[in-house]
Amino acid sequence: MSAELTSIKVAYEQEGMSVNEIAEDRNLDLAAVKAGLMQCSSKYRKACGKEEEEEDTLNFSRDEQQRVKDALLDIGLGAEDDHLRFKALVYIRDDAKGRKDVVKNIGGQNFNILMINEKMKQVREVADRIKGQKAINV
Repeated sequence: MSAELTSIKVAYEQEGMSVNEIAEDRNLDLAAVKAGLMQCSSKYRKACGKEEEEEDTLNFSRDEQQRVKDALLDIGLGAEDDHLRFKALVYIRDDAKGRKDVVKNIGGQNFNILMINEKMKQVREVADRIKGQKAINV
């Protein structure tokens, strides 16, 4: 693990700093800090799966989850198109095994947080230039 990732992990897990505070303190892009924590901090990955109950509007309720699962299973078992049945059943199996969980899949990946930060900076600079050119043309 790089020194930068180690310092971000320590700041988050031991010093109790928020992702925003770490980004500001280390002069890093917020997305780079989140990606770094996703890579190196199991505590952060676990926290990503949690939301306050009053802010849980983007997730399915248990009843909705059950209805979606039932509909997928009905398609997987009852569709006349074999290709559609295959896709639905593979999706159900992969989801049940956790293969659709992005947080789990990114946890073991290795990437350079400073490179991500630099690319984010370049993207922002290009976006600013495009906005400036559009303003001039208008």
